[in-house]
Amino acid sequence: MKITDVRGRVIEMPYPRPFRPSWAPEGAHRAMSAVIVEVETDAGVVGVAGGDMGHGTGPMLLEAIHGWIRPQLVGLDAFATTHVANRLRYVAEYVFPRPWVVGVAVWDAVGKACGQPLYKLWGGHAGAVRAYASFGEVRAAKQRAEDALRVVEQGFQGIKLRVHAATVAEDVAQVAAVREAVGPDVAIMVDANQAASRWRYAPDGTRLIWDYDRALTTARELAGLGVAWLEEPLPRHDYRALCELTAASPIPIAGCEHNRGIGQLVRMLEDGCFDIFQPDANESEEIGALRDFGAMAAARQRRVIPHAWATGLGVAGNLQLCASLPNCDWLEYPYDPPVIVPEVFHAMLTEPLLPDSSGLVAVPEGPGLGVELDYAAIEPLTVQRV
Repeated sequence: MKITDVRGRVIEMPYPRPFRPSWAPEGAHRAMSAVIVEVETDAGVVGVAGGDMGHGTGPMLLEAIHGWIRPQLVGLDAFATTHVANRLRYVAEYVFPRPWVVGVAVWDAVGKACGQPLYKLWGGHAGAVRAYASFGEVRAAKQRAEDALRVVEQGFQGIKLRVHAATVAEDVAQVAAVREAVGPDVAIMVDANQAASRWRYAPDGTRLIWDYDRALTTARELAGLGVAWLEEPLPRHDYRALCELTAASPIPIAGCEHNRGIGQLVRMLEDGCFDIFQPDANESEEIGALRDFGAMAAARQRRVIPHAWATGLGVAGNLQLCASLPNCDWLEYPYDPPVIVPEVFHAMLTEPLLPDSSGLVAVPEGPGLGVELDYAAIEPLTVQRV
């Protein structure tokens, strides 16, 4: 089954109101920018994939598809996924650091040709994955407690909070308010968003950089609140400090969504940088290699819970990955009403991926990713294509 074409488009999905994510020093976002990739084959099978491509990187990926990825992949056997992955690694090294969504589309084509969902091709058996509601904004403690209660009433068993205040006391106060509201049985995850340099700013634009002492102090304070993990508390390449923090912290330390390539991931695993690794199939490495990485992590008693802050199409790829991993017990599900809701994030799908009343997201049983594009919906949202 030969690849005959690789196409891409950027879509813009307007938010109901301006969205102020904790990681955005540039201010409010008025729309979600996402890329959709289609890989066409001579068997008439078309693989699709997509993900969040914020910060103006969507057009950069389209340029890479036009100038490099399409010439590299056209003519290859789609089933030669390792060969495809190596071609994409060349692109990641020299042209554009996040071409991995193209690899997901190739795997979608493979799954469709086989008539099986990807998680079954990879040996998975979980028909559903427990989802946690991943909030994106920093809000006042009282407001966040009310928000948490609402999502728990909808069935979510876990919640991720963003901490980005000037002091540890302010950060802990938000978490404490949510814990008091939801009780002891709901999992609370905490994300500091310190991995990337541009994220280390407070919402008012002032510089806010965590050091080792702040990270460890925060972890110790959160331990008393039963927090499931502390995410991205230090810069992503500060390997020594991450290892020391993970060894000293009373709660699990998570991260690596922005570490690129299998080489970095394996090094961090061998060094013990995290208790929980969070690579993203659209951002970190080729999805098949992440399945292999998950097996390596399981052999070392480490969990892999992929980062999945993405559109519904991006969540679909990571959901298939989650369902195939022996050491994954959560799916990150972007959900922060009234802005981050399926009506926005899943607008490109004919059927959104929705949690049930107990917070489980069923893994689609259709072939490949198991989802279908709603072309009527995405056409008016398209702002660029190649």
